[in-house]
Amino acid sequence: MGADAAGVYENAATESALLVSPSHISARATIEIGAGHDLHATMFRIVGAFPARKWFLLWVEMPFVAVSGDAGTESGPGDLLLRGRARLWGSDGRALALLGKVGSGTGSTRFFPYSSQTFDINLSVGFVDSIGAVQPFVIAGYEWAHRVDEPSYTDDTVPADHFRVSGGADIDLSDRIDIRGGVAQYWYSTSAQRTLAFAGTGFDWRPALRLLAEGQVELGEESQRVGDWSITAGLAVRF
Repeated sequence: MGADAAGVYENAATESALLVSPSHISARATIEIGAGHDLHATMFRIVGAFPARKWFLLWVEMPFVAVSGDAGTESGPGDLLLRGRARLWGSDGRALALLGKVGSGTGSTRFFPYSSQTFDINLSVGFVDSIGAVQPFVIAGYEWAHRVDEPSYTDDTVPADHFRVSGGADIDLSDRIDIRGGVAQYWYSTSAQRTLAFAGTGFDWRPALRLLAEGQVELGEESQRVGDWSITAGLAVRF
């Protein structure tokens, strides 16, 4: 499938969710719907969270992708993702953490831009503070893209190394409900740029069950967008 956007699809809320999430064993299942550039996608994600150490949290994320466009509909397993959070320092409601992501590129088919089959490595530093019920956060890092061999890519659309920054806040509305929102900016080595605004909420339906909802829109130049918008709904189970 030909490329028509800079980079690959990003769920911009995921990094901040990893940064502020508690260190508990949990499982999460979500359905994600996205649209843009005459291409629609539905993604089912299964995520397992494992606190390997008191200071280290590992996420294993497996997506299943279905894309629909002018050429018809295709579906299959996406790229397995590994995410990690290593707490470097914490005191009085503040925390500094190292965040990492490895995109394995193991998808059975290249459903660009939702499953690119590229091998990606990301390292970021995240800081979160606590001001009453408000937790402002900022994340900055760099991502390296490997195994980029699609002949139809152009200099502006190829998945490429990029610098990324995101910031926002998580707000506790009550003991059971919180909301999170922010903006993410990406600067690619190909000179392409993208801007995403994201928001999400979580509701503790039961002590061990949490309902999730997220959404995002791309605000950057239309020719460099991966998608126009996406919405996500799901359920997390804590153990």
